[in-house]
Amino acid sequence: MNSKIGIMDIGSNSIRLVIYEMTETGAYRIVQECKEAARLSEKVGANGRMEREAIRSIAPLLRQFMAVCHMHGVVRMRAAATAAIRNATNSDEIVQWIADETNLTLEILSGEQEGYAGFLGVVNTMNVSDGIIIDIGGGSTEITLFRDRKRLHTVSFPFGAVNMNWRFGREVKNGEWSPQQIEEMESFVRSSLQNHDWIFSNPDLPFIGLGGTLRTLAKINQKRQDYSLPVTHHYEMTIEDVDYFYGSLPHLPYEKRKKTAGLSKDRADIIVPGLIILKTIFEAAQGSAYLVSGAGLRDGLFHELVNAEQPVVANPLITSIRNILSFAVPVSEAHVKRVNEYAVRLYDTLASGTSAAMDKRLLLTAATLYKTGAALNYYHFRQNSVFWILHAGIGGLSHRETVLAALIADYHPKNRTPRLLRTHADILEPSDEERVHRLGSLLQLAIGMDRSESGMITSIHPTTGDDALHLRLESKSEPILEQRELESVAKDFQKAWNLTLSWSILPSSNF
Repeated sequence: MNSKIGIMDIGSNSIRLVIYEMTETGAYRIVQECKEAARLSEKVGANGRMEREAIRSIAPLLRQFMAVCHMHGVVRMRAAATAAIRNATNSDEIVQWIADETNLTLEILSGEQEGYAGFLGVVNTMNVSDGIIIDIGGGSTEITLFRDRKRLHTVSFPFGAVNMNWRFGREVKNGEWSPQQIEEMESFVRSSLQNHDWIFSNPDLPFIGLGGTLRTLAKINQKRQDYSLPVTHHYEMTIEDVDYFYGSLPHLPYEKRKKTAGLSKDRADIIVPGLIILKTIFEAAQGSAYLVSGAGLRDGLFHELVNAEQPVVANPLITSIRNILSFAVPVSEAHVKRVNEYAVRLYDTLASGTSAAMDKRLLLTAATLYKTGAALNYYHFRQNSVFWILHAGIGGLSHRETVLAALIADYHPKNRTPRLLRTHADILEPSDEERVHRLGSLLQLAIGMDRSESGMITSIHPTTGDDALHLRLESKSEPILEQRELESVAKDFQKAWNLTLSWSILPSSNF
């Protein structure tokens, strides 16, 4: 029986609740998320205290979040607070007040714990082995260095977008920051980094951003460029992209900045200090590019709760695919496993080179998810599967890989494939058109060899020679449906690979 797990994050800028559904085998998905801006870091007085009235102001929201958990039947709950409460001089008192007002048991995360949870969110959902994670919250900023998917260093600074806006942006007129105000804040951030040599000694690594600052910049950039895949997770921005915003957003009047496409009104004031923190640390660390992670603190807290002994997943892509297939997707796992095995066997016979690892990841994704759209409508499952793959936020795939996997899964070279290639030309590389035709036709061939989804064909033995591919197939009995499908896809395969296709069928030695 599936269980529900609640994760509540009481942050400096907002309070969020995420509810996960989890199967007995460990697959999971998000079934509810609630968010409300709170700006708790603004409720800390000059004496460093947060008074009970501030807690009373958020208590109704916390009680409603708990009611949502009750409605969903949540059986395990973890509620965590970050910088605003952590840095208050009366943090223990605040925890007791929250318990008195809401019956909620709250844990206060240290900066180290917060950074580690963010690290888990990244490495469990992205195909990145080395990088620097930057989590800019409302009241703190965590920086984490990892290599080979292992965390090496974490530091937490007691400044974030909200409290730095209060400190350096109070004198800003009409929302327009002066060069002097920007320089003062840059200087403060740079000076805070000085005792952490590892930040400066690991250049040319991608900066992976958690939290609202980089995610918001990604949304603005996608709107500005009319980007063809409006998904922020694993979205990449160049140095030039962020430099453009650095030269424009701080100097916009507040009312005009609020109208920027992709920028929510409740973030229009704090986007500037968040941007200054981001760019200043990026330049100090000599980063190579900016990546956005849609997973972070809450995801990490979830993994710590349910996988305490081994919270880092072995393979983000395989984990993500397992999660998708585990929830009401009418797909035979034995069938898609056979399809992937056939596709890889054919690939190894036909191709080799530096792109083999990426191509096999694409085949794995397309082979196992090509039929997920049947959950919506069987008769149009291929088109529905394209949408599913593009927008499901598959862990471990870049945007380019996501688009390629969708194209390969729905390979239809006469109309849909050329149209999708044109639609996503801004994401794909020139060589990708040939890759789609080759891998797409190869996948259709693999699907054809198990058209009945019954495992009628028990083994395949591909060989090449004289500009031809020959398939020796062993079968339990005459595979009528499989033969018909092979005849149907042969022409597309031959055109994509410039190889003549033939096959022979022998009785299976196992039957």
